[in-house]
Amino acid sequence: MRKREAGVSLKEALEKISPLIEKYTGAVCPGCVKVCCAARHGKPEREDILFFESIAYNWRSSSGSGDDPCEFLGQRGCVLQRWQRPFRCTWYFCEPLLALMRESGGREYRRLVQELENLVTLRREFLENNGGPR
Repeated sequence: MRKREAGVSLKEALEKISPLIEKYTGAVCPGCVKVCCAARHGKPEREDILFFESIAYNWRSSSGSGDDPCEFLGQRGCVLQRWQRPFRCTWYFCEPLLALMRESGGREYRRLVQELENLVTLRREFLENNGGPR
């Protein structure tokens, strides 16, 4: 698969999984006292930049640093679409979030796990075929 096509597939997978994750983050994150969306986490890694370039997305780097809140953190969560964020912003789940996911169980949880597995596979294939780590 060509780089652009692989990037578009990865973007579509991120768009597909976003509502599944947001169902849980919407229940947990607003009441959080120690927000994990720190500026240092909002900076893309080399692998993120490869993906952004493949879909011609011009990343605007965060100007914050350290444990300051990420500048993309709004009143209702991240102001960026999931595909516009560094990958770590999708796969990091704090303990309260993981607990809610496990408690919910059932079909929705299994679907989330399946979509996460698909996302990780697509990303790994993208990176293997486009200059990412091996």
